[in-house]
Amino acid sequence: MIEIKLQYYFDDVVSYDNGNTVENVKVGYDYYPEEINYPDAPDYAEMFDVFVFDAKGKHITYDIPNDEYKRLMDETKRHFYSCEAS
Repeated sequence: MIEIKLQYYFDDVVSYDNGNTVENVKVGYDYYPEEINYPDAPDYAEMFDVFVFDAKGKHITYDIPNDEYKRLMDETKRHFYSCEAS
């Protein structure tokens, strides 16, 4: 397992079968503001690099269903903006 150092972390759960079973996960991410992401482009946007780890620390980002990943992306944005507000 490769150690990945990310800016932010939070705990969540994912489901592989529409909620019948859930797995505890740790979500880690880096945030790149729009000024850094595309400084010379007129349509630049902020960026989140999101990674998901199981309870043992194994990287499982590519193993989770797409709808769960999209939900975790939304949770990541909520987490980031709540940290920035505090």
